[in-house]
Amino acid sequence: MLAVTMVAAFIVPVVVRILDPMFARPRGVPGKLGGRIMARTNSDVERRAVELAELAPGQTVLVVGPGPGVGLKLAAARLDGVGVVIGVEPSAAMRAQALRRCAALIHDGRIEVRDGHAAHTGAADASADVVISVNNVMFWPDRDAALAELHRALRPGGRLLIATHEVGLRVAGIGLDQLRGEVERAGFTGVTLHRREHASLMGSGVELVASRPSGSV
Repeated sequence: MLAVTMVAAFIVPVVVRILDPMFARPRGVPGKLGGRIMARTNSDVERRAVELAELAPGQTVLVVGPGPGVGLKLAAARLDGVGVVIGVEPSAAMRAQALRRCAALIHDGRIEVRDGHAAHTGAADASADVVISVNNVMFWPDRDAALAELHRALRPGGRLLIATHEVGLRVAGIGLDQLRGEVERAGFTGVTLHRREHASLMGSGVELVASRPSGSV
């Protein structure tokens, strides 16, 4: 057991250093490759997240960390040409891929891509009907600050959807009960959280849905 622990202590930091510029903070050539991989491997999770979000025409949808932009296009399709999807992405490499992938919809004013992150979206108070985050909650440096920001950006009665690979939460040391508690502490209600098997090499996923209470300020 001691030998296994020592090997893990050596291997895990090495793996994190390799994957960080590809997926956690995409940048440079590794970031470009990571974006292409994410566009393929995350499509099932992105599609499921958009379904759970129950989007409708006329809404404003805030997508945190949209990466290469697959989910932005899926969300925009649900709005049927009425409303806007705003992607807030801290990685310049990912913004570039999202801008290329969504160029036509951006030109038509149906999608916007901005520099920002979960704790600083740049959104006005109570301006979003729905907030979606796919496979990035484990990378938020300060989840309490990020969840407070998303609560602020959502209109009363607005919907929060967080979907991610369960293995990502495990690697980050985030338990499901812990995540639920953080979301509730930020002021969200009606929190539901469950696992779901999906078509991904990453195995099971975790889906959390919550709402900003109606009448909250």
